Amino acid sequence: MRNGLLAAFLFSLLLISACAVKLDGLPGDPAQLKAEPHLFCPGDPITVSWDARNMPRDESHCSVFGDAYSTAPSCATASECPSDGRCVDGYCCPSDFPPGVAQVCPNHDGCYPPFAITVTADTLTLSPPVNGENEALADSRTVTPEASTRFTATLITDGETYDMSVATEMLQLSPPSTRDFDFPFVCNGATPGWQSIDLDREYGWRERRYASDSVQVITVTNTSGHAIQLRTSDPAVGPITLGAGESTDAFNGRPRGEWFATLSPTDPAFGLTPRCDATHISDPWPDLQVSVRLECTEPESD
Repeated sequence: MRNGLLAAFLFSLLLISACAVKLDGLPGDPAQLKAEPHLFCPGDPITVSWDARNMPRDESHCSVFGDAYSTAPSCATASECPSDGRCVDGYCCPSDFPPGVAQVCPNHDGCYPPFAITVTADTLTLSPPVNGENEALADSRTVTPEASTRFTATLITDGETYDMSVATEMLQLSPPSTRDFDFPFVCNGATPGWQSIDLDREYGWRERRYASDSVQVITVTNTSGHAIQLRTSDPAVGPITLGAGESTDAFNGRPRGEWFATLSPTDPAFGLTPRCDATHISDPWPDLQVSVRLECTEPESD
């Protein structure tokens, strides 16, 4: 009887999502989807992963009401629960309830709600498939796409649906490809500067690696229209001064680390200092950009 109630409960969870809220999986949402690296070469593996551990916890999720379970099944030990139960964060749960639902909840934060997550790809089939997964809050699959691939995930929980999507891009063996790295002008409090790019951890809002080990930089060109200084977090490289349209091979190799661009003190625009106020920016410096030429090669050995 109890197993039948559980199955009916999970099935009804999937049905009541007709008025769904669709989000993009931004930080702060109940779940996130990640596929890395973003750029890859033919034959490179891609890891797609999901993480639903940001779903809100509540003590009401720590109990399943059924034959022997009351509406207030509090407990201190499993001996206070029905014979087929266990004590989870102070509440009785059936021992065979999916572990992804009846989580051990530290600090009495409450338990995760029932959920179902499905992950698919537009160019291949995940193996094993992720179809209505209701136990693993976070997990991954590794695949070898034969083309640029978009991964899509759908999380159903508490009567709402959250859709997430992330794309990966395969570079061709030839000819080389070009990507723009943008360094927008920003004010950090009262201090003017430019936003950096971290290729190892935070390309865009999703924390993911930008390029596989097979992707190599073969030249970098300043496309800002201003003289700039370019460096990376590798202390052995840079800063390199590049006039407008100038190129360098100083950054050749695997694209990695954090990249920084600033106006060169020799550029005329540098003479006008921006003013960063709480509600207004006066005389901002220009946004900066470099064009990075990439090709597929044998991976470097570290």
